[in-house]
Amino acid sequence: MQNVFSQNKTITGQVKDTSGNLLPGVSVLIKGTQKGTNTDFDGNYSLDNVSPKDELVFTFIGMNAITILVGNQTKIDVVLQENLESLNEIVVVGYGSKKKSLVTGAISSIDSKQIKSSSNQRVEAVLQGRTSGVTVSSSSGSPGSGAKIRIRGAGSSGNSEPLFIVDGMKASSIADIAPADIANIEILKDAASAAIYGTEGANGVVIITTKRGKKGGLKVSYNSQLGIQTLKTNMELMNASQFVQYMNEAGITSVVDNGYDTNWIDETFSTALMHRNDINLSGATDKFSYYTSASHLDQDGIITGNNDSFKRTTIRINLKADITKWLEFGVNSTYSSSDKSGIPENSDTRGVIQNALILDPLTPVTYANGQVPQFVIDNANNNDVPLLTDNNGNVYGYPSYSTGEVINPVAYANVINKTTVDSYQWLTSTYLKFKPFDGFSFTSRFGYDENQWDTKNTINPYYVTSEAANTAYTGSQNIVESKRWLWENFASYEKEIGNHSFKLLAGYSAENTRVKTIISRSGSTSIANFTGFDFDLPDFNTQINLVDPSPDNMVSMFGRFSYDYAGKYLFEASLRRDKSDKFPTANKAGTFPAFSTGWVVSKEGFWKEDSKLDYLKLRASWGQNGSRSNLSGNSDKTYITSIINGQTIDYLGSTGAQITGYSNLNLVWETSEQLDLGIDLRAFDSRLSFSIDYYKKTTRDAIVSDGSLITPGSAGFVSNEFNAGTIENKGFEFELGYGDTTENGLRYNINANLSTLQNKVTEILFVPEGTSLTGAGAPQNADGITRFTEGQPSWYFYGYQTNGIDPATGEVIIVDTDGVNGITNADKTNIGSPHPDVLFGGNISLGYKDFDFNLQFQGTIGNDIISTYHQPSRAITNKPLHYFTERWQNPGDVATYPGAGSVIGSYQTDLMVEDGSFMRIKQIQFGYTLPEHIVKRIRAKNLRIYVSLDDYFTFTKYKGLDPEVGNFNFNSIGVDRGFFPTAAKAIFGLSLDF
Repeated sequence: MQNVFSQNKTITGQVKDTSGNLLPGVSVLIKGTQKGTNTDFDGNYSLDNVSPKDELVFTFIGMNAITILVGNQTKIDVVLQENLESLNEIVVVGYGSKKKSLVTGAISSIDSKQIKSSSNQRVEAVLQGRTSGVTVSSSSGSPGSGAKIRIRGAGSSGNSEPLFIVDGMKASSIADIAPADIANIEILKDAASAAIYGTEGANGVVIITTKRGKKGGLKVSYNSQLGIQTLKTNMELMNASQFVQYMNEAGITSVVDNGYDTNWIDETFSTALMHRNDINLSGATDKFSYYTSASHLDQDGIITGNNDSFKRTTIRINLKADITKWLEFGVNSTYSSSDKSGIPENSDTRGVIQNALILDPLTPVTYANGQVPQFVIDNANNNDVPLLTDNNGNVYGYPSYSTGEVINPVAYANVINKTTVDSYQWLTSTYLKFKPFDGFSFTSRFGYDENQWDTKNTINPYYVTSEAANTAYTGSQNIVESKRWLWENFASYEKEIGNHSFKLLAGYSAENTRVKTIISRSGSTSIANFTGFDFDLPDFNTQINLVDPSPDNMVSMFGRFSYDYAGKYLFEASLRRDKSDKFPTANKAGTFPAFSTGWVVSKEGFWKEDSKLDYLKLRASWGQNGSRSNLSGNSDKTYITSIINGQTIDYLGSTGAQITGYSNLNLVWETSEQLDLGIDLRAFDSRLSFSIDYYKKTTRDAIVSDGSLITPGSAGFVSNEFNAGTIENKGFEFELGYGDTTENGLRYNINANLSTLQNKVTEILFVPEGTSLTGAGAPQNADGITRFTEGQPSWYFYGYQTNGIDPATGEVIIVDTDGVNGITNADKTNIGSPHPDVLFGGNISLGYKDFDFNLQFQGTIGNDIISTYHQPSRAITNKPLHYFTERWQNPGDVATYPGAGSVIGSYQTDLMVEDGSFMRIKQIQFGYTLPEHIVKRIRAKNLRIYVSLDDYFTFTKYKGLDPEVGNFNFNSIGVDRGFFPTAAKAIFGLSLDF
């Protein structure tokens, strides 16, 4: 017996969560006994008389239990991982929250731990690849640019952005919310979940809840990042020798090798730095909690020079106080200011990147040793403009052969054109919550959202060609202000009677939004009179337009009834009625109902207790949502003006008038109707989670704001907004997750999501049968390159189909699609769709002891991209390399691209359309949490350092700069006009908690 007892020993250690936070109160038991202890305030424990054969079981509420064999160890440190079911136990829904197990709609959640591992600078980027059915594409890779979020496809012919709710308040944008301030994000995807928001839920809802203070004394957290940004692309352009040969084959023998060989991609892009610092202080007592933070981001762009940058400072204060047992008071407020400096982009004629892709490689960046060609000096002297020079006085290269609008992109970005946007946002909400008796609460919440954007554009004088010239100092300024207040009052009552649980919600809200252009002015001054870009000077103040705001008031009534029997049979119904003065008098009000049901099969008596499948729920929902986001207001008014461009209309000596906008008294609400069928399950002690949804979303009476699309050119005016037709999106969504901690302490969590999408226009209004709405324009196709047509995907690509290259002539073979002999515009048809067939994403998280690893990826399959940066009117322009390597040269050649002399004829064909499918590794991050004895020396609780490679690796067949082509306009999705690519980032960071 003495020998046995001599083997017993004392085991000590410390318990943390996956973020390195110490866990007090963790139960540590010897398996099969009642002998054990709990961790203290610092997460430490000590347990005596433990045998090497014993197993220690560590358990904590909300965490996965872990069992470890003692063996020869005397110190056992443990990291507990959140239980997948507990992690999402409570989700935020419209005007409340509920248990995940009782949710009957399609809701995806992202919590603060997922956000914390992200090194993204903007909230929109945090969403990329993390949930099924959600597409996030950058509107530009330039610093400070936002992203477009689509939930279950583009449900509108116009703006398809979801509704953003931040701490209960509608927000015009989430661009200025610091990611470090976010506690969790809920994405309401189906109509039943979003219907409580009625008129603005048609495109889904993104609910953001920011952090609150927690008990445990003052907590201070500091995060810092330093990033190095570069361009990662596989795109290649023709070099000088290839370009000369190509032009000569096209019959342009004047193009000869002049000794220059400029790679304009390398010269236009460079390495850039970025850094971000976040600090927050938080804490709570029994009756009061506080959270305050400050965040600053400073990011340079990867365009050579210093004219693309972004700076943002955000300050947040969240307070909550229990004034009495029955009265709660809270304030959530954030203020953000930003300064963005940008370059001309997203233009197929005047963009910096577009010029980089087509300028001949025989043009130098700058002329060496003062060897400036005489024609450059003569052009400047003859037009009384200065030469374009860099900071060192070197003259920028003027095009050696390219003509027209084509100019040196480095000069364009740095000394010709500059745009700055100074903006601020103040978003605040305050509430009182009354709880006079058990189960009942009444909340009165007032929110205010104010934004201002001051946009200035300046153009210096220069002369390259008659098409690319400016002989004065030209500028413009626009100041736009948006103000919204929202007052909501809602009551909630819940009651349990035996196994029956009821919850009622009823509310009323009123809101007022005003968007007005405070200043809109432009002008120019001569070179001789120029003293600086001061728009208050008389020379610049040539045009001032004060635009009156359109009325935008809305009142709403809403209600919701929720019922469940023993957590097994679930039912929910909601109804909202909105009245908005954006619509004509007869159609101001819209009513939006929704219903959903659920059955938790695993709670039935026939369910086996020892089943590996722990939880199974079946869901179904139907509902309708509205949209008014594509309306400016006043659609029922006819506009008449007597002044155009600041001048009174004169008609034979009398004052004239002109209609500028024609009323549409028949305009009705855009309504999205959606059916959703879903399954949720958990298995293997909730280590595995899986959900599948089928959805069908039909948007009827889709609103288009551009009335010119249905107004004959001979009318002399344009119509106001109109209802364009019906759009259908349908598909499947899958989400899969598996996580556990092994006996040797390896932590792992794998999540993947995939969704399918079919987009189609099923009805089109206000145009003759068989015709279309014309969308985005481009120089290569005067008929527009996107169309909105019944039976086709919304805003598909429009042009000629081809059937190879004629081996005899090297010309493109155009397919005759209309059955009439000869190729005409009538043969143009669908040549591609910007909508992906499949979207996917995933995340792999690993941890062992103090080390952690995170990999995140996302991608699309089946979407197309059309290149429109080519200039059909400019023959001497550069091309991507494959135009050279895959071209026709001699009779009999079987080629992919036409001969050099026939390439212009291919610009409006499907040869410009490429497969846009891609997979991008969004993040590869390695982290290390320093040991406690080191951290204690600086009196800290936790210190983690990490390195992250973001957007570093992309796998795609697309031969352009970036397959993740952004979209500025609803009808230009997938259109590459010379897109500002997403920068690859190497980020070094640390997180420090006190």
